[in-house]
Amino acid sequence: IERGDNAAIDGNDEDALRHYYSALEKERHSCSDASSIQTALVLHKIGLALARTGDSFAAMNSFEESLKIRQEKLGPGSELAAETTAQMLKILDDIRVQSGVAERQYVKGDNGSVTTLDMGTNLLEWGEYKEAEAVLKECLQSMNDNDGAENDERIKILGTMAALDRAQGNYDEAKAHYLEVLKTAKKMNTDSDEEVDMSIINSIAGYAEILRKAGDLWQAEAQNGIGEETDLHLAISHTQLGCTVFALNKYDDALQEHRAALNIRLRALEGNDALVSESFNYCAETLCAMGREAEALPLSLQAVDIRAREFGTSHPAYAHALCILSKSYHGLGRSQDAMPLIEKCLHICKKVFSEKHANIIPNLIVQGDILQAVGELEKSLSTYQLAESIHNTNFKPGQKEFQLKECRQKSKEVELALKNEMGFVPSAATRNSEIIVHGGTPVIIITDVGRDIDDALALIILSSLKKMFILNPLCVITTLEPNNERACLARTILDSLSMHEVPVGIGADVACPGEIALHCYEGVTQQNAFQFERGSSLMARVLKQAEPKSVKMLCLANLKDISELIVKHEALFRSKVKEIVTMGGATYSGSRVIPDETAFNNNCDIQAARHVYAECQQNHIPTTTISRYAAYGCPIGIGFLGRLQKTNHLLASEIRDANLKSMKQLWKKVSMPSWMPGRGKLPSRCNREWFLDFFKVKVDDETYTSDEIWENSSLYLYDSLAMLSCVDAYVELHFSPKCYMIDRTPHRVIGLLEEGVQSSGVNSKEYLVNEIEGLLREALTMPLEGMDVIPTVKTSNYGNETPDKKKANDGGNVFDEIAD
Repeated sequence: IERGDNAAIDGNDEDALRHYYSALEKERHSCSDASSIQTALVLHKIGLALARTGDSFAAMNSFEESLKIRQEKLGPGSELAAETTAQMLKILDDIRVQSGVAERQYVKGDNGSVTTLDMGTNLLEWGEYKEAEAVLKECLQSMNDNDGAENDERIKILGTMAALDRAQGNYDEAKAHYLEVLKTAKKMNTDSDEEVDMSIINSIAGYAEILRKAGDLWQAEAQNGIGEETDLHLAISHTQLGCTVFALNKYDDALQEHRAALNIRLRALEGNDALVSESFNYCAETLCAMGREAEALPLSLQAVDIRAREFGTSHPAYAHALCILSKSYHGLGRSQDAMPLIEKCLHICKKVFSEKHANIIPNLIVQGDILQAVGELEKSLSTYQLAESIHNTNFKPGQKEFQLKECRQKSKEVELALKNEMGFVPSAATRNSEIIVHGGTPVIIITDVGRDIDDALALIILSSLKKMFILNPLCVITTLEPNNERACLARTILDSLSMHEVPVGIGADVACPGEIALHCYEGVTQQNAFQFERGSSLMARVLKQAEPKSVKMLCLANLKDISELIVKHEALFRSKVKEIVTMGGATYSGSRVIPDETAFNNNCDIQAARHVYAECQQNHIPTTTISRYAAYGCPIGIGFLGRLQKTNHLLASEIRDANLKSMKQLWKKVSMPSWMPGRGKLPSRCNREWFLDFFKVKVDDETYTSDEIWENSSLYLYDSLAMLSCVDAYVELHFSPKCYMIDRTPHRVIGLLEEGVQSSGVNSKEYLVNEIEGLLREALTMPLEGMDVIPTVKTSNYGNETPDKKKANDGGNVFDEIAD
């Protein structure tokens, strides 16, 4: 120990550590008690030496072990325990400053003069605990004797005394002082408009949490103590602490802190608030560091979408969210999708900061990882080397040493690969060509998602059915112009619902265009990051890997893609497809089932519809057809959209807003005289009375307001019923289809119009509506699973907010089927 001390005095910390480690080994071998006082002393000295070398993580571990021994042997309030605690606090402060999280706040006197409180605070920071205690007690006594003393000054004194108690390990005293702070702050909020200085409370909360890992010392009181404003300040404290322990590689602790902040913010704010996006982003970043990118992706998408709208797409906050999203995609095997995102991130940072700014370093490391994954080894190496160069420009030796080591380690790995001509080994980030097999019935979905909200709701239900191993989606094919925009929409919806491994393809060109009424995650989709396979080749590929007669094909749009698949891969279609489920309507005529040509989906390409029905009957492939009459038999009150919004999933809000906009557009059209061009394709029979009747609007009299209309109308979830019809158990439970046996092969039709009489084929509207809403709610809750979010978004039956005018263009029409 003495040799180590001498080496430390001479500034040779490496020699000092060598002597201290030798002393530690001898002490543990010679003493029957491996946790002796002497062991704690050596561990404390090792921590000091490691801290001087810049290895904060190892230093904290050494100090924690020393503190544990000293508290057990000498008591939590001992002077030696306080000495170790003070060193831990100092390291935390250094880390916070280096990482840019936040500098520790010191209490200053008025006009820079040194007051008694300042003296006590500075003595505390210097580790002079006895002197600090004497000064602070004197200060508090003076405050108590002064009837005119301000409450905010009292809070500062009590907060500083609580910090002193924590530093000395006097946790009970710290709790008492902290609760007194809360009572004083609550009184200030109740009795006056006096502003509470929350920086002291934040500091208390942050450092108490790191020392009291269980967190039950103050958290419950803090969250319920002084109302919404204090809760939001407490969320800042959780966030700062989460960032601090993240820098120490304590990811479990970091995730716990960021989750706590997310819970507080979601209770106090709207789900699309910028502060909520911060918590989503930090949770996602921590999950990525833990190798849990599948959980990180939905959170990261929400963060990107919120920041794009709140800050714009040239803001560094948006850039940081893009970086985390690219890490999520990279970790999930989709490095090609990640590349444009990290490039956009760096483009923003280089415009906002200088090209040598320290904030660029983490983004460069991510870009290097992605380049390495896609086989661009030389570019990857130069990227890591640039990151190292920028680090050396901005930091002194010992500062952020972990970052420098990471750059050098990654550079060495790439240099070795290049030297040995190993080429690049496909990582998980590039091996996405094989279809991942899960439980449930294999299904291929063809959709014109975005034409209305119903396709998106059907995909949400798919997520629930996948989670329950009922359906196994092999791929999703999008159809109708604009092709790429529709595919991007499907891709982000699937990713936000934890279906990142389900590939998306672009379907066949159809003469009937369809506009996009639903816009989701535009902060992501506008980057054009995604690459899509042609639908016909993607369907053929997944069918080749499937078992014979195992795959169901669900068509929520026109049938052209299935028709082309039959033409190009007829043998594959016959051997692998188990059943075709279509949404459009069919009739029985002359011993054959033929498509209903008045249905929108069939009418988009009637030749394709006829071809598919004929091929299925010729090749003995069963069909199930859902008609609009089935949907008419199961209207669902629009209030369920507001209830879904309480899940805090942004997709629920986007769907609610898009539907509200479309409803208002239709109401405006039906309110026009039949001769006005602004009505579009609406038949003359579609007037206000028709609207109220068709959408089951329940109003007391003719003095209804527009708000009453939106809150009391109903929807027809046509696509959602078709999704459920892929599951035989749901068909048996909820529907009574008309079954036609053709060459001993069943062809079912749900919802008929026979001799002018509609038959929905729905057994119980109430049971079916409950089933649908339960599946939707479950799917939207799953991506936030583990976040412990308590949904308290306040909405009316429809919702209180006016939809963002950027979310849906004017051309979106939910009701094309009505016009038919």
